[in-house]
Amino acid sequence: MNIDRDDQPAVRQALRKTIVATALAACFGGIHAEEITQLGTIEVRDRADSGYVVKSVSAGTRTETPVENIPQSVITVPRAMIEDQGSKTLSDALRNVSNINSIDPRDANNVVFRIRGFTSATVVDGVAMKGNFTNQESLVNAERIDVIKGPSGALYGSQGVGGYGTLGGTIAITTAEPSQETLRRIGFKIGSYGEKGTHFDLNQPLDPAWAFRVAGEWSDSDSETDRVYFKRRALFPSLSWNPGADTKVVLRLRYLENATLDYSALPVNGTLNTSTYTLPRSTNIAPSDLPETTNKAKGVNLQWTQKLNDAWHFSLLTAYNEITLDQRGTWLVDSAGMMGCMAYGSATPTLNTMCGTRMWANVKTVTLSPSLTGKFRTGPASHTLNLGVDYEKTRDDGIMAYSNGLGPISPNNVDLTNPVYPPWSEPAVSGTPDWQNRYTSKVAYLQDQVDIGNWHFLGGIRYSNIKVVDVNPSWGIDNVSSNSKLTPRIGAVYELTPAISLFAGYGEGMQVPAFSVFSKPPKPEESKQTEIGFRLKDLAGVTATVAWFDLTRKNVAIGDPANPGYSIQAGKQESKGVDVDLRWQATPAWAWIAAFAVQKAEITEDSDATLVGKQLFNVPEKTARLATRYDFRSGSLAGLGLGLGLTHSAKLPGTSTNTFFTPATTVWDAQLSYTIWKARFGLNIVNLTDKKYYVPTTYFGGGQVIPALPRTITATANFSF
Repeated sequence: MNIDRDDQPAVRQALRKTIVATALAACFGGIHAEEITQLGTIEVRDRADSGYVVKSVSAGTRTETPVENIPQSVITVPRAMIEDQGSKTLSDALRNVSNINSIDPRDANNVVFRIRGFTSATVVDGVAMKGNFTNQESLVNAERIDVIKGPSGALYGSQGVGGYGTLGGTIAITTAEPSQETLRRIGFKIGSYGEKGTHFDLNQPLDPAWAFRVAGEWSDSDSETDRVYFKRRALFPSLSWNPGADTKVVLRLRYLENATLDYSALPVNGTLNTSTYTLPRSTNIAPSDLPETTNKAKGVNLQWTQKLNDAWHFSLLTAYNEITLDQRGTWLVDSAGMMGCMAYGSATPTLNTMCGTRMWANVKTVTLSPSLTGKFRTGPASHTLNLGVDYEKTRDDGIMAYSNGLGPISPNNVDLTNPVYPPWSEPAVSGTPDWQNRYTSKVAYLQDQVDIGNWHFLGGIRYSNIKVVDVNPSWGIDNVSSNSKLTPRIGAVYELTPAISLFAGYGEGMQVPAFSVFSKPPKPEESKQTEIGFRLKDLAGVTATVAWFDLTRKNVAIGDPANPGYSIQAGKQESKGVDVDLRWQATPAWAWIAAFAVQKAEITEDSDATLVGKQLFNVPEKTARLATRYDFRSGSLAGLGLGLGLTHSAKLPGTSTNTFFTPATTVWDAQLSYTIWKARFGLNIVNLTDKKYYVPTTYFGGGQVIPALPRTITATANFSF
């Protein structure tokens, strides 16, 4: 019989005197599972890291490095935090990290995450996910999520293609891999708005060298918005081969499918402004027969690590990923809007034309990344040298077609005070994609981490060559560009004491904007960050990172207000401020999470002088997260866990011209769980007080709002055997 740390009442009462000391040492003294003393047939297991604190990361430097030795903010969300808070989406998990935007599930096909105000890349097992709008990633097999704040120069430059580069930072997801431990987990959930689903994680050693693992999930739910639903299907098989200490090979496959009904949000009139009329929060401005939108991702990822000698290791990462998006949507254009449905104004009670479009995109990416890592000494200095190349080739084919050629799906207007929506009109599409884009990234990099006494230095340089072939005959686009750039990354950490350190770092990033329509070849977008901060490492149970940052971005691709449907590069933007991330293990049973950011994110240079000084779209000046959890470990309540949190955001600009703001909000969440034997039952509540408010949507670049998620309750049951 195996007993997890949280399998409490009967066994703990019977064997308290014999196992309490061992269990506490295992849970809070850093002892790994294989080091725990066995008492007969009882085995006490614990996580590798204590509570919510992760001691080292590889995502921040591409080599396993203690967090306190990295001269840049790197914050981790471990598996334990995801499970304790009942996170359903990547956005749910990332609310525990400062300075990352929240994404509403109804907006997930339109937006990527922003870190410190600028777009980020989402990397899964070392490979950037392109075009799948990453809040739709599954968490079922996520072992940890590392957030790297700011451009990383010599780190992930190959992700500079596809429009979602590392200008603001990187979200690196590491999935669970096969191991030599037999594991059987299955879970079920049911909740508000018809939510239901199941997930599983099965790991099986095949022999001392081989192991197989498969994780998956199935979930369905409706929403507050009329007819809008969410479906997810995911399957992640993996196989590992570890014949000895010198060789390790892991093969991962992935299949992920999300389906929903496209939602174009609601106009400001009738929501934020109710002086003329009021729209119900559940309003969905769409035909009753609108086809669903699907987002399918599949891929294969192979990682091989080989020890060459005592000093050098070779690694090879190769992957193929394919994303297919099929999105059909409708929205309203007032009587002043131009034909083609390429723009819309504030909706009025009458004379609103309903427009429709279908966007289909198929993105295929091949990745090849060999590297060498060496550990050696020169005099008093200890080096970790990493060098390698990244090659990435992306094929991006797509179609954008409008209902009835120009957009309107019916000659009849829609009156939002008494709406009668016309039936869907399927756009006519040709067999040849409208756009046929090709992106090729060739990169070479060199990085050295040097430790000398209390000093830890990092220096790296990356040479990137990115070629873009952007062809869109329907729009008269035929742009070919080739851009090269050296991006450095430098920094230093000084340990004042074993628990307190100071750090400073500088990094640059670049990307060639894509997935946008330009009338001429675009210039590379570039970003630079200077960061100064300090860290606490388990000081009276507190682990924290506090950083001041100055992050700039130039040659930014935004919508062209004078030419709807096209993009322009509008000068320079800057985000400057302070963010704080703290984890406090107050007692072995009581943990706290705090995340706070204050920043000024604005346009500093633009061809349109009226935009200078405007706050960046959908980027707040202040955000905060405070959460706590208490797990009863003894007595009659042993096995019970309670959690409570709040998330605050300052007002949000609804457009790049700041024509309106959504109000500041504070939203509460709560969790309750009970663990007995191999079962864990949970109750998770989002928006505990059922606060009614709106947030900006990114549909067509903003200008409308989404009614934020109402109170939702989810009951869960998870079993291990």
